Amino acid sequence: MAAPTSILAEKLHEYPHHDVIDGGSDSILDDCLNQNDGVLQLLHRYAGRTFCTPGKRLRLDEKSYYPDYMGGTGLDEVWMCCTVPIVTGVIDTRTGKAPFREGEAHVLTPGGQVISLQDLIETNPEAVMGEKLVAVSQSLFGKVTWPIVSKKFDNLNPIPHHLHWSKWEVYDINSFDNPGVSPSHYHTTAMGLYPFVTKDQFLACMQRWGQGEYNGVRHLSSHTMMKLDDGFVMPNGVLHSPTDLCTHELHVTMDEHFLAEDLTLDGRIGAADAFYACREEDYPKDRHEDWEYLVDKFDFEANQDPDFVQKNSRPAITAKEFAGDGVEARWIVYGDFLGDQKCSILRLTLAPGARTSFRPESPALFHTNGGRGRVGKLEVRYHQDMKLGEIYPEIGFITQAALNRGGVEIENTGDEPLVLTFDFPQHAHSQTPGAA
Repeated sequence: MAAPTSILAEKLHEYPHHDVIDGGSDSILDDCLNQNDGVLQLLHRYAGRTFCTPGKRLRLDEKSYYPDYMGGTGLDEVWMCCTVPIVTGVIDTRTGKAPFREGEAHVLTPGGQVISLQDLIETNPEAVMGEKLVAVSQSLFGKVTWPIVSKKFDNLNPIPHHLHWSKWEVYDINSFDNPGVSPSHYHTTAMGLYPFVTKDQFLACMQRWGQGEYNGVRHLSSHTMMKLDDGFVMPNGVLHSPTDLCTHELHVTMDEHFLAEDLTLDGRIGAADAFYACREEDYPKDRHEDWEYLVDKFDFEANQDPDFVQKNSRPAITAKEFAGDGVEARWIVYGDFLGDQKCSILRLTLAPGARTSFRPESPALFHTNGGRGRVGKLEVRYHQDMKLGEIYPEIGFITQAALNRGGVEIENTGDEPLVLTFDFPQHAHSQTPGAA
């Protein structure tokens, strides 16, 4: 691929002092791969939702949660690995447009510039993702791109009750992101509908949208206590309202949703806003606010499964293949769901002074939950009070090039446990973790 022709005039909203390279090249990719033994350093990409209030557990400096250019919207999400820009509806008051490449993963280059992960993937897909994941990506999306999204969302209140027509997602609600929360906490996630709810009751609820104080949809849903440091799977098509805790989430590369309630602790939701993020192929625009059509399309069987929690909860289990002397390894999300191996989450904890050779079967994203150390040559450290505009080494991407070199060495160089969480995409493992 030809060398990049320019440095873009537009900047990432969090990093206005860092130049953005326009397009990838072999030389830039080689420099990035060689700097840290095939480990790429990713940037924290922050976003806000106009219908949410930040829970302030993203470890930002207090002043950074409400940037003056976001029109009063606070930052409640950090996107760690997404290869397409997201759409939150927020407008950057400096430009009058959505934030440039909002949420899209970018890599820090040895020269201190930033380049999109997608540009590096397109430069040499096999070196970054490996042949297997290139094939997975092409089969899912018809193009080469990282096939999974990793992010954390953190809200003061439960987010609006909603469903995704096509997008599944998994949750890792952990004690590292939620310090001080007791295991007996009463933070619940609403899921589906009670088995006794009829179609007529659900229709009447949706027809009350905007007609009174509250349409009451959350009163029709069961609520489940979320256990810290365990995983949970949320299939597409099921109503849910994730808890008011900071949640590490993986999902397929899309973010379409339908909002099912007209009032939350963060304010009212208009009927047009309820369908704003629906894709035309999932929910035609001429059917918006057609509540009968909604009920006809709704999957009552999936939403009223009496064994839903049992089927979709994921108690953490030991990952024997990665454990070792001074190294604890646990699968947080594992197993097949919706018919195959969607994704998995692995958490490694290294005691002070411990080191391990890490060579999974596929590339992976990782982020730091505690301590300090190195992954390959990339020095990582858990930070508090991070400020917009500054770059912190916490998030990385282990490429296929690193695996081809024999993997990476991970070492705890601090005096506290080094805790790393790894996100694996679809079909990353020849044998699904946790499968019998």
